[in-house]
Amino acid sequence: MTKQNTTSATEAMESVTNQIQSLFKPQGNQDIFKTWARMSERMTAIIVEAGTQSTDIMSGTTKEALSNLADATQVRDEPADYSKAYSDFAQKQMDLLQRTAKEVGEVTQKAGTEATELASKASEEMSDKVTAKAEDATDKAAATAKDAADKSGSTAKKAA
Repeated sequence: MTKQNTTSATEAMESVTNQIQSLFKPQGNQDIFKTWARMSERMTAIIVEAGTQSTDIMSGTTKEALSNLADATQVRDEPADYSKAYSDFAQKQMDLLQRTAKEVGEVTQKAGTEATELASKASEEMSDKVTAKAEDATDKAAATAKDAADKSGSTAKKAA
């Protein structure tokens, strides 16, 4: 009878060990990896969109700056006209700089907000999945331990 108790206890221990080991197997964590991959994909999309918008802004700024320069360097009839042309050029460049900084700032702020929201959501989602997985493993281990205790108790009663 003692051999049966030992066998039941050994089986229960092996089952609990297998449940604990399943927590660390990649096959069991595919949901977590998929969530991480989706987050990376979305984060990349945010970065690419912000980069594309910034490039478009800078391209437009460059074209406008070159146009301003072309206007400033045209030949003038009167020497005083050069002073006005350079003053206008400086004013146009300052306005262009302010507009560009504002536009790039808006793109950056939008991308930062989206990235923060995404990271927060993904963190919450991953935490929920890990917690559910741990609770499931705990429940299975407890059930296995209870079964082992029940088998051990019934075997002891039969022996008595």
